[in-house]
Amino acid sequence: MLACERRRGDAPGRLPFLLLHGWCCDRTAMHPVAAAFPERDGLLPDLAGHGASPPGDPAIAAHARAVLACAPPRFVAVGHSMGGQVALALAAAAPDRVAGAVLLDPAHILATDRALSAGASLAAKLDRFPAAEIVAAFARGMLVGPLPPAGAAAFEALVARMARTPADVARAQWQAILAWNGAGGGAAALAALARPVLVIGCDRPVNRLADLGRASPHVATGQVALSGHMVQFEAMPQVEAMIRHWLHRTGLE
Repeated sequence: MLACERRRGDAPGRLPFLLLHGWCCDRTAMHPVAAAFPERDGLLPDLAGHGASPPGDPAIAAHARAVLACAPPRFVAVGHSMGGQVALALAAAAPDRVAGAVLLDPAHILATDRALSAGASLAAKLDRFPAAEIVAAFARGMLVGPLPPAGAAAFEALVARMARTPADVARAQWQAILAWNGAGGGAAALAALARPVLVIGCDRPVNRLADLGRASPHVATGQVALSGHMVQFEAMPQVEAMIRHWLHRTGLE
C-alpha cells in the first residue's frame, strides 16, 4: 500500500487531482501544484520505493497500477518528470478513470538522442559513485536560477529527502525511466490515448514537444520560459496559468 497525503479542496464537485512526483522525490515535490489549486481535492502518493512507501516494481506500468489502486473513482492525473510518465501510462490504460492528464516536464517518452545519451551517462555515474551525491547534484542541476527564500528552503528540504533514497532504488528506477522511452512505453501510451493530455516542458525539455503533439491528436503542449526541470518550483505561476486554460478548454475545470 502506498503512503498518501490527502488534501481537501474548498470547491466540492471539482475533479480531484492525483499528483505524482518524480525520480527519487516524494509527495512534497508536488506541494507547489497542490497549493496553486486549493479548490480541488488532491491525492499525493509516495510512489513505490520513494518517501514512506515500501519498495516495489520500478517499472512505469507497475507504478501506474499501484497508484490506480488507491486513486479516486475519476480524477485528473498531474505528474512531474517520472510522475509524468506514470500519468501518461494511467491516461492510456484507464480512460474510464482518468479524465485527463498534465505532464510537467515529463521524463523520457520520445526523448532526443542527446537526452538519451545524458541519461546513459547518469546511469553510469550512479553505478560508479555514491548514489546520494549523484541524486543531489542532479536535483540542484535542474534549476536555471535562484529560487525565492521560501521556495529555496522547500527545495533544499526535498533535495535532502531525495539523497536518502536507497541506492538500489535510485539505480533501478533510473533504468526503468530510460526503458519506458520510445516504442516500448511512451509511444505506445501516446497511440492509445483517448483522453486530453497537456505537456508542459521546461526551457530545454528531454522530449521534443512537437514530437509529442504529432504523436496524438489528444496532446496539447506548452513551454515555460527561463525554467529548468523543476518547473513547479521555478515557474509555478506560468504552469498554473497553462493548466487552468487547458482545464477550461477541455471542460475539466
